[in-house]
Formats: sequence, structure tokens, C-alpha cells
Amino acid sequence: MNLILKAPVIILLVFMFQSLEMKSQDTFPKELRNAFASGNSEKLARYFGKNIELMLLDKGDVYSKAQAELIIRNFFGNNIPQSFTIESESSNEDINYAVALFETRKNNYRIFITYRKNNKKPVLSQLVISEVGEEE
Repeated sequence: MNLILKAPVIILLVFMFQSLEMKSQDTFPKELRNAFASGNSEKLARYFGKNIELMLLDKGDVYSKAQAELIIRNFFGNNIPQSFTIESESSNEDINYAVALFETRKNNYRIFITYRKNNKKPVLSQLVISEVGEEE
């Protein structure tokens, strides 16, 4: 009987998830996508807030815009991008999330991105970069 009660809940959750994915497809800002895909830390830093929470592999903290730009510049310098693909995303009025696969010559990374829109401009508030396989 528990299985019978759980099945409608599971179906409802799957339907809601699919609806959310369809609604949010292609909402990730093109300017952020281009900055990641090209490995351009200067372009990416234009979209950092005054402070940004940055977790890079096993180290993380809240950094100023300038500090975070240097860290990302070093990361991109050591990891030349081959591709940047949004795997999933969610968008609402307050905060937006995206999970991307960042493939480089050396390794592949998963990037969790949190941003909000301020006067239609995306403002990054959090980046979590981990090697693919680390979180699994």
C-alpha cells in the first residue's frame, strides 16, 4: 500500500521537474556562458558582486571581486577550456542557479553557479568548482 501512495508523489515530482526544466531552458546569460567558454577571467569578473563566495576544489572563502578574479585567472591559466555546457538550471525572480560541465585539456569540472539579476545584468554570488567524480 505504501508503494501505491508513493507512486503518485513520484510522478508529480517528475512532472514538476520536467516543467521547471522546460521553463528554464536557455535562461543562462550568454555573456556568462561566453566568459566561461573562453576562459576569460576579466570578462567573468565584470559579473562578480562586490564579494563572491568561491569554492575552488578543496579551498573556499568569500573573496573581494579583485581577489576572486585573480583566483579564477589562475584557474583558467592552468585549465584551458575546451567546452562549457549547462547541464541544468533554475530561474526565478530572486536567485538563479546553474550547473555546468567545464571540460579542459587536463580535467573536467562541474561548476555550480548562483547569480541574481540586478537591472537585467547578471551578478554572480557563488561559484563552486569541483572535479568531475569528486562529488559522486
